[in-house]
Amino acid sequence: MAEKGKKSKLVLILLLLLVLAGVSGGGIFLGVKLAGGKKPAQPPPPPPLKTVSLDSIVVNLADGDTNHYLRVTVVLAVPADEKLAKEIEGKKFELRDLIIQLLRHKTFAEVMKPDYPTKLKEELKQKINAYLGGDKVKEIYFTEYLAQ
Repeated sequence: MAEKGKKSKLVLILLLLLVLAGVSGGGIFLGVKLAGGKKPAQPPPPPPLKTVSLDSIVVNLADGDTNHYLRVTVVLAVPADEKLAKEIEGKKFELRDLIIQLLRHKTFAEVMKPDYPTKLKEELKQKINAYLGGDKVKEIYFTEYLAQ
């Protein structure tokens, strides 16, 4: 009888192992089936960008009682498209004028705020993209920002 008890325990253990293997295999199968057998889609890499420098710009600030000026060097990051690069190169003077007109209305106190360069980048990006017609400028960088 002791042998019969050992056999039934062995059969019971084997049945448990089979059930566990089936549940595990089913879970794996369902996971692959639910995912469509594919890896999650990766977002496409961003398009390569090209930078175009608009050189150094110096403007008098709008403080009437004192003389303050701001000097910035603006660099535009645009998609690496030769047609767009030529368009921007051809409009450099107009873009510099647009920036000068915008900056001349700023005060010394305004441009000296710690978060102002970030706000100015966004404002310039909107103005330049509106002038160029579309979302052509992806980023704006300052390689020089000096107020005095």
